[in-house]
Amino acid sequence: MKKIFSIIFIMFLFSVFSYANENMVKGNKQYQKNNFDKAIEYYEKAKEKNDNDAKINFNLANAYYRKGEYDKALDFYKIVLNNTKDMSLKSAALYNMGNSAYRKQDKDLALDYYKECLKINSSDMEAKHNIEFLQQEQQQNKDNKNNKDNNKDNKQQNNQNRDNNQDENNKDQNKDNQNNQQDNKDKNKDNQDKQNNKDNDDKKNEDKRKDKDNNDKQDNKDNKQDKQKQNKNQHLLDYFDKQDKQNHNSAKDGGTALRVGRSGKTW
Repeated sequence: MKKIFSIIFIMFLFSVFSYANENMVKGNKQYQKNNFDKAIEYYEKAKEKNDNDAKINFNLANAYYRKGEYDKALDFYKIVLNNTKDMSLKSAALYNMGNSAYRKQDKDLALDYYKECLKINSSDMEAKHNIEFLQQEQQQNKDNKNNKDNNKDNKQQNNQNRDNNQDENNKDQNKDNQNNQQDNKDKNKDNQDKQNNKDNDDKKNEDKRKDKDNNDKQDNKDNKQDKQKQNKNQHLLDYFDKQDKQNHNSAKDGGTALRVGRSGKTW
């Protein structure tokens, strides 16, 4: 982009607005030598004789501009605008006011001064160029700001989406954890139930085994008792048989015998 080459251009109107005043002449000589402080001294002395003289204030404003004191330069340029009807001098003052404002980084104010200058002198190509340059710069700054705002909004949206995704992931994770915990509880319950069933089965089997052992013991006991009883009965039978045999023999001998049957009782 073409730079403002005319920003540093100051319209000096010494040849057009020369004075016979001795201080003005001396001030102009010092100005041309870049001795701006000395030039200001002579211009101030010339100004004592005519405080509102537009040409003296114009040269004084230029000297302050070259020193970099742009606020003071603007103050003296305004005096020029308020004290002359010369359109060429007004145009030059407005153009230099635009330069001063630009140097102060007040680009909106600079643009306004350049536009006022162009209204007075529509053929001022340098003022026109500076206007185009500042308008392009303003548009570029606006685009950059919009892009920056969009990037900021996108970043905030991305951060929001990331936070939302994180929250959603956390919710899903918590839900999965809860489901896993419930599954573990269910598994533990199933395992506990299985263990309880196994314990119950084992107890039942143990009880059955004990019952069987008890039954076997009882059967053995009963069998033993039956055997003992049988042995005892057998003894009685043997006794009865023996007694019968004796009775029978006694009968043969003609004696009296006690008749005892197999079911008889001896005691």
